[in-house]
Amino acid sequence: MKFKLKKTDQLLILVLALFLMLAYFLFQIQVIKGNDYKEIAEKNYFRIIKKPARRGILYDRNMQPLTENIPSLSVYIDINKITDSDSVAAFISGNLGIPVEEIEDLIYKHRFFKFAPVLVRDKVDMETAIKIEEHCEEYPAVIIKPEAIRYYDLNSHYIGYVGKLSAAEYQKLQDGDYAKTDYIGKVGLEKCYETELKGQKGYDIIQVDAMSQPLGLMKDNSRKQSLPGKDFVLTVDKNLQRKIAQLLPKDTSAVAIVMNCKTGGIVSMVSTPEYDPNNFVTGMNEDYWNRIVEDENNPLLNKAMGAAYPPGSVFKLVVAAYALERNLVEPHEILVDCEGGVEYGGRFFGCWKKDGHGKVNLLDAIRESCDTYFYKIAEMVDLNDFYEFVKDCNLLESIPVDQIRSRRGFFPTSEWYDKNYGKLGWTRGNLLNLVIGQGEVLLTPLSMACFYAGIVNNGIVHRPHFVDYAIRDEITETYNYPQLRLPISQNTLDILKQSLYEAVNAKGRTGGMARVKDIMVGGKTGSAENYYGDTHAWFVAAAPMNDPEIVVLVFVEQGGSGADITAKLAGKILGYYFEKEPILRY
Repeated sequence: MKFKLKKTDQLLILVLALFLMLAYFLFQIQVIKGNDYKEIAEKNYFRIIKKPARRGILYDRNMQPLTENIPSLSVYIDINKITDSDSVAAFISGNLGIPVEEIEDLIYKHRFFKFAPVLVRDKVDMETAIKIEEHCEEYPAVIIKPEAIRYYDLNSHYIGYVGKLSAAEYQKLQDGDYAKTDYIGKVGLEKCYETELKGQKGYDIIQVDAMSQPLGLMKDNSRKQSLPGKDFVLTVDKNLQRKIAQLLPKDTSAVAIVMNCKTGGIVSMVSTPEYDPNNFVTGMNEDYWNRIVEDENNPLLNKAMGAAYPPGSVFKLVVAAYALERNLVEPHEILVDCEGGVEYGGRFFGCWKKDGHGKVNLLDAIRESCDTYFYKIAEMVDLNDFYEFVKDCNLLESIPVDQIRSRRGFFPTSEWYDKNYGKLGWTRGNLLNLVIGQGEVLLTPLSMACFYAGIVNNGIVHRPHFVDYAIRDEITETYNYPQLRLPISQNTLDILKQSLYEAVNAKGRTGGMARVKDIMVGGKTGSAENYYGDTHAWFVAAAPMNDPEIVVLVFVEQGGSGADITAKLAGKILGYYFEKEPILRY
């Protein structure tokens, strides 16, 4: 006998099942997922309006701005919201005067870039922005965004630049304070002090109706003021920086560093050729990018910190310090009778002065830059011990300038020679090249400037830096930097300082072109052979020698004699700094 439910029972069971299902879904909505739906519902009746923070300004030591924040209206395309690219391109072209083909090309190139809206044009006038905004419902992919465009008044590598946040940067940060279209420091000080410069965004929480129309601020903590970024006062002199940039040759790479040896504050740092950082803020045209990346002089590289070169004769002061500290020589002892070079190991090592310098002691050798004298020292040098001395002088380390890391220097050891040349592949003859700053030794201009600053500052080297202090809400935050002591006695330091003065002012000087009226200048020339072209030119100066204040280093790739171009440039820079006339003659 088959059991058969009555229709009324079937209906009752169906109603009961539906009721149970309804009860289950209500339980899911109200209990299990209640908080989630509550959050969604709340978001439907309020909006959080982010308020941008003013990015901090970088000033020079005279409170002249090096950066500015220029208010701007920008037009973006949201690739995710494009339904008809042809109509979007035609609309933008008609309002901005950009050829339709360019807009179409921009959309095509960014067809897979759906991380953030793509910038079409910045600095759009208000009238044009209003016209575009009137059609926002027809073209939701076109966005008008008010923002502040960063502007740079100097083409300086160390300041760096800001650019649009990349997808990788956005994923890495994940702190909620960045929007996908925000700017972020990419290199230089802009990157080092990004957190302090950017400030903190504020917000307003407003109520909206069913049509998303604003009803006003919500109650209870519905507003937070933005916190502006810190302003930074640097140690640099904007006017001096600009003058030096005009002085340096434009047809090759060159470096000029002016540093306060008493504090480590960098007054100027120029690396040429330069590039315009403003082109990196909102994007650049393809021609400009190709020009700078194809330039063999590498405008993107800050050669003051990021490149290492054979130092030539400016390295002789390091050798002299080592020889004196290890009691290898006496400063007034006649060590050689220079006849234009020496024969060593079956090879002739020439002095730069082919007819020789005659009988010379240490002071003579530095003043006249006699290679033969230093060849003699090479015969007494213990290579590995000398390596440790060079290392202790901080010439091989990556020197941090604020948080910008510089390139490391290089000096070989016997182990390095054995590995690269074989145990019988190198001789003491290699040392004859090293002691005159040739061969395998490579140093950065910054490390040489720091070493000379330590010499004239009685052995104390202050860490080089750009930032003096920061300001926010009238509160000043000072920055303190560490210092180190050169492994050189005061007696040796006094001898080296005397030699620097004589190299610029005494008879037989090589640095006479760096003299300045009424200022006691000391310095050392350097010319380093270059296997790929003409000789590199160096000059390091310090002034005034009776109470040293600054060190000036000038380096010119393939510049020839350091006694000529770089000494002359150093004299002009010193003249600018002290507001005196350079003498500019030997």
